Amino acid sequence: MRNIYDFYNLVGKNMKEIRCQRNESQEKFAENIDMSRGFISQIESPGVKTGVSLDTLYMISQKYNIDIREFFKGYDEFMDKK
Repeated sequence: MRNIYDFYNLVGKNMKEIRCQRNESQEKFAENIDMSRGFISQIESPGVKTGVSLDTLYMISQKYNIDIREFFKGYDEFMDKK
């Protein structure tokens, strides 16, 4: 069974991919969403034990005009792994 921290890592990996696709540094991304660079760094770090709220993901998806499901890309494969 997967644990919640594995799920946090999936979301963080996808957040980093979204940020990198836009060629934004963590600093610029954080500034654009009114958060700290340290928070973004923590979320994107492998092995993170910190989650990000659905409110935050929704706000980012609206700000960047992306489908919120992008943060959960790979979820099906993630759940299939034991």
